[in-house]
Amino acid sequence: MRQPFRKASVYIALLLIFEAFTGLLIIIITAIYQWILASYLDDIEFGLLFSYLFNVYIFGAQLVVTFLCSISLWNRLWKRRCTPNVRLMISIWLFYSCVIIASGFGTLWNLYYNIDVLENSAESALFRGIDEYYSNPEWKLLWDGLQLRKHCCGVHGYKDWMKADWMPRQVLNCSGKAVLAPIACSKKSHENSISNYMLGSEDSEGRREPFPSLTLDSINTNGCLPVFTDVVWRYFYILLLFTLLALKFLIFLCCFIKYILQRQNVGDGCDNSGLTDEDGRPLVMVKYPRNVRCVIVGEDDLASDIAPDVAYCNCDDAEGEHGDYCEE
Repeated sequence: MRQPFRKASVYIALLLIFEAFTGLLIIIITAIYQWILASYLDDIEFGLLFSYLFNVYIFGAQLVVTFLCSISLWNRLWKRRCTPNVRLMISIWLFYSCVIIASGFGTLWNLYYNIDVLENSAESALFRGIDEYYSNPEWKLLWDGLQLRKHCCGVHGYKDWMKADWMPRQVLNCSGKAVLAPIACSKKSHENSISNYMLGSEDSEGRREPFPSLTLDSINTNGCLPVFTDVVWRYFYILLLFTLLALKFLIFLCCFIKYILQRQNVGDGCDNSGLTDEDGRPLVMVKYPRNVRCVIVGEDDLASDIAPDVAYCNCDDAEGEHGDYCEE
């Protein structure tokens, strides 16, 4: 096909690369947020999270593979003459690209529809982690790391720790501000919390208590579940941005390709429109290599039952309006 202006093929290739790069960014961002969200969940809920994000991985992989392969496709199309078959191939390719972008928006809708399910799964997992905090080392490490990194305490708040069945029911001090919570809930500004925790206090049987007595001023009172919800919504908005960006590049491609095909029609008659004889019947254009001899058959010979004598001529000398084409 002819390029309607200089470096038209370069612009097409850049748009295809941008589409593929957008798909790669979607895969990378999804992997990062999956790792972040996994810190709130155990193995069961992590499998559920991966099943929700699996369609996002497929969408990003489709963008990468489809538009990288499209670069090779367009490199071949530039070398071919614009024919109805080429136009059909381009139309099918554009339709398939639109289906991929539409599937991306369907994936976004599925993620948006299941955000509540993810929140409920995280909530149940975190409450189960509180119940198993003192008996399961994995949950203890998960909760301590989560509360230290995110500066939160409990699921909805610090009172979730005080409601645990294994939590000792001791009498609060006279100020009424003492709370029972893991040392990981402490604020960084209160350095004496660590020393109090290390010293601890022993009960009547000589056992060191698992939690020190902290105050509301020395701990983070906000819960960890709202932080999880904020991360999910932040990931959703980032994914929506990249999907809209992929749609924008596809719209540019559609408009650009439509302009190219229109210029092909104006330039060399891609549809072979307007090539008819005196009776309005379409002429068949046959392209032949140079220095190839052709046969001229007249209308009288076609009407006769007797095979005519074959007359050879040089096609370059044959009468016709087109230099590289013979008319029948």
